[in-house]
Amino acid sequence: MPFKAPHSSFVSFAVEATASGITQVMIVETDLHLNPQHSTYNEAAVRQLLTAAQDYAQARIEGPANIRLVSTRS
Repeated sequence: MPFKAPHSSFVSFAVEATASGITQVMIVETDLHLNPQHSTYNEAAVRQLLTAAQDYAQARIEGPANIRLVSTRS
């Protein structure tokens, strides 16, 4: 089942390998500004997107997982 949420435009997955082990990474591209100093930063929308991604990852990714939000806005 693909991840769908408001303000998400593309989702990909990666693996990070460190000395302490392997972690799955869910990368969510968004049209939201992620800098709290930006005039159009929307904290509620960012939290909603992050919560949706966390719920998705918890239900579908085995083992340790990280979520990375990446803004497509300049």
